[in-house]
Amino acid sequence: MAEENLPNGFLKLSEIESGKNILKSLIKKFLIPITFIVIGLVTYFSFPILSIMFILPFSSILFLVYLIEYYKKKFIISTIAINLGHPWVEEEHEVDVADVAFKTLEGWSILPHKGRVKDNLELNELLIEVGSSESIFKIPKVNYFVDIVSNKKNIKSEIIKWLNLALALRDAQNAVEDDIEKARDREDGEELDVQRIWPETNPGDLRVKPGAIFRNFSKSKK
Repeated sequence: MAEENLPNGFLKLSEIESGKNILKSLIKKFLIPITFIVIGLVTYFSFPILSIMFILPFSSILFLVYLIEYYKKKFIISTIAINLGHPWVEEEHEVDVADVAFKTLEGWSILPHKGRVKDNLELNELLIEVGSSESIFKIPKVNYFVDIVSNKKNIKSEIIKWLNLALALRDAQNAVEDDIEKARDREDGEELDVQRIWPETNPGDLRVKPGAIFRNFSKSKK
């Protein structure tokens, strides 16, 4: 498998500020099982059965769960990269066009400027269809520890969600025409019996920082 070779001007999601905050929040969770482990060791001298049968096993399992989640999340956000023009990059820059890259089994690939990622249903492959053409991307090998205890389908599903969100924001940044805009144009140019009212959109009304969107999406649904 090819090593880094990250395209020029790209940053992995794990390297931008919002991505770092995701990993930091997961690391902070380790304080919970560590605290229980300390309590279990202290309790052992007075209540050995309680410590051995309940506190220490519970804290060990909790620690393992957080460890798996940390490595899984780190793997996922380390396989996706964005260039400086992408909305997730909050620093000042002069790049206007956004791009998204994915670290495949063979190395980094910049994703096509159209289409969305789908599950290719073939082992660990992702698919992007644009018209009659298609692009196939093989998912890189997961960390051995995560590979043993994690559900590969869940990892693939989460990668697809991350990639498609990154692509949607890329297209918004690049002002790519979407189906809603096409529908608006059709209604303006055709006589229809049903009248539809399109709400006015004013840029900046939501005042939501890209980093906030990033952090919200990072919270996995159980």
